Amino acid sequence: MNKPLISIFIALIISVLFMTEVSAAKFYRFTDAAGKKVVSSTLPPEISQLGYDIVNEMGVVLEKVAPRKTQQQLMEEFKNKAKIEKERQRLIEQQQLDFILINSYTDISDIERARDNELFAKDRDINLLKQYILRLTRQLEDAQARAARDERLGKEISQKILDEVDGFKELIKREKDEVDVVEKLKVSTNERYSVSIARFSELKAAEQLRRFSPGELPIDDSQTVIYNCTSNENCDLAWQAGLLYASENSTTELAWTNKSTIMMRKPKKDHDISIMVTKVNSDNDKESRFVLEVRCNKTQAGEELCQSEIVDTIKKGFIPFIKLTIQRNSGKSTDKLR
Repeated sequence: MNKPLISIFIALIISVLFMTEVSAAKFYRFTDAAGKKVVSSTLPPEISQLGYDIVNEMGVVLEKVAPRKTQQQLMEEFKNKAKIEKERQRLIEQQQLDFILINSYTDISDIERARDNELFAKDRDINLLKQYILRLTRQLEDAQARAARDERLGKEISQKILDEVDGFKELIKREKDEVDVVEKLKVSTNERYSVSIARFSELKAAEQLRRFSPGELPIDDSQTVIYNCTSNENCDLAWQAGLLYASENSTTELAWTNKSTIMMRKPKKDHDISIMVTKVNSDNDKESRFVLEVRCNKTQAGEELCQSEIVDTIKKGFIPFIKLTIQRNSGKSTDKLR
C-alpha cells in the first residue's frame, strides 16, 4: 500500500474515533441557585441532590435524574406503603372471614341460634357465680354475727373469725369481679354476632342481586324484594323510608340499624313478621340497591304466614312506599324499580 493511501486510511480512523468520542460526549443540564438553566460538562455536588438532566451536545435528553427524596418524603412514602399493606391485609382477612361465614351458616337464623346458645352459656355462668356469691354472703354474715356476739359478751374477737370475715369479703369481691367480666363478654359477644349478621346479610343480598340482569324484575319465590336507586340524595331518603316501613310492618321491635342494615328482631312466635333491609352499593358507589327480606318463625305455621297474602302485601308495598316518601320530600324521583 502506497503512502498516500495509508495517510488517508489513518485520517479516516482518526475521524471515526473523533466522531465517536463527540457523539458519546455528555453534559449536565440543571437549574442553578439563581434559577437559570445551565449546561455544563461538570456537575456541582450541591446540584446532584436537586435533580438534573444528562444531555448530549445537541441538547437531547439522555437521562433524567430525579431529586433525592427528603427525609420527610421518605417517611411519607414509608407510611403510605405501610397503609397500603395494612389495607391489603385487611381485605385478605375479610375475604377469609367472608368465606368462613358464608360456608358456616345457611341463613341468619343459624347465626342468631349460635349467638343465643353462647349468650345462654354466659347467663348460666353468671347464675352459678351469683349463687356462689349468695352462699359466701351467708357465710360472711354468719362469721360477722359470731364476731358481734363475742364483742357483746366482752370477749376478744378471735383471729380465726377475723380471718374468716376478711377471706369471705375477698372471695365475694373476686366473684363479683368475675360476674362483671362475663357481663362484658356478653356485650362483646352481641357486638361480634351483630357484625357477623350484618356482613352475612350483605353477602346474601349481593348474591341475590347477581341472580338478576339489569332491567329484569325478579320472579320472586323467596321473601326478597329489590329496590334500586341512583341518586345519593334519594338513597338517603329511601333508607330512612325503609327504616320506617320495616318498623311499621314488623311485629317485632328494632334489633339494630346502621349504614347498611336495618334489622328487626327475629320472629319467635308463629304470627311474628320480621323485616330486614340490606343496602348494597355498586362498585363505583354511584348506585345503591336495597334488598328487603321478610322473615317468619321457623315452624310450619310461620312458613305458611310467609307465603300468605299478608306478607305478599308487605312485599308489594315496599317500593311504592319508598317512592312516595321520596316524592313527598324532594318532589321528584330518579329511582328505578328492579
